[in-house]
Amino acid sequence: MDRYQKHEMLKRTFFWLMPLYYFCKNTYIKAINAKKLLKSKAAVRSVKGIHKGERCFIIGNGPSLRVEDLEKLTDEVTFATNRIFLLFDKTAWRPTYFCASDPQIIDSSLEGIKKLSCKKKFIGLVGRNHYEKIKDAVFLYLKQADNFPDLPGFSDDISSKVYCAATVTYMCFQVAAYMGFSEIYLLGMDNNWSVYRKADGTIVRQKNVADHFDEKYAPPLISPAQGEKSILAYESARKYAQEHGIKICNATRGGKLEVFERVDFDSLFQ
Repeated sequence: MDRYQKHEMLKRTFFWLMPLYYFCKNTYIKAINAKKLLKSKAAVRSVKGIHKGERCFIIGNGPSLRVEDLEKLTDEVTFATNRIFLLFDKTAWRPTYFCASDPQIIDSSLEGIKKLSCKKKFIGLVGRNHYEKIKDAVFLYLKQADNFPDLPGFSDDISSKVYCAATVTYMCFQVAAYMGFSEIYLLGMDNNWSVYRKADGTIVRQKNVADHFDEKYAPPLISPAQGEKSILAYESARKYAQEHGIKICNATRGGKLEVFERVDFDSLFQ
């Protein structure tokens, strides 16, 4: 058998073995993830209704976010997301709870997420098998709610599933509702992007628009924001809140999120 024949034989072998490799890999990942979800169910159910009647703040990562505002939230229950740890060197404030659902964000921020200290870290399980490195994480099964232009579903039981809809804030809403909060205030939720993707796939670019509180925030190759779909997620959260006696207000300083009633942030502490 000459070199050419050996090469062709290896190509054919590789061609037939690749499907088997991916099948075994996916089966292994699914088994690992199923084990993580089963272990997390008890931890998730333990927080059901523990903040009944209380208020909380969901912190966005927009350019309007101020360190001095975070300092006022030291004694409040707060949810933070993604790469919030980038401003920890500027403030003593730390979030009560943490949420992350985007695989690109999680992959590029593992070290920061691992070091983050809070009561619970809710991590969306999206097919990866290395998230076991986040030892203190509570894993949630994410169900894609890509039914545009209909409103995405809103989960009553996050131990079973959490709907994923274009923004990690939507995950925060579902977790907060499950915990029993009756008042939810948004801060740093600008909802304005330098680059975002419309529902039809068109990419829109805006000049002189900052995306986050830190120019180093976005990791390489992060997907453009999905503006229209995120608005639907907010509308779904508003609908669920109205039907269940939950008050959601936007205390962001400026920005373009008008789905929720606006409230002056400083007035909340008078």
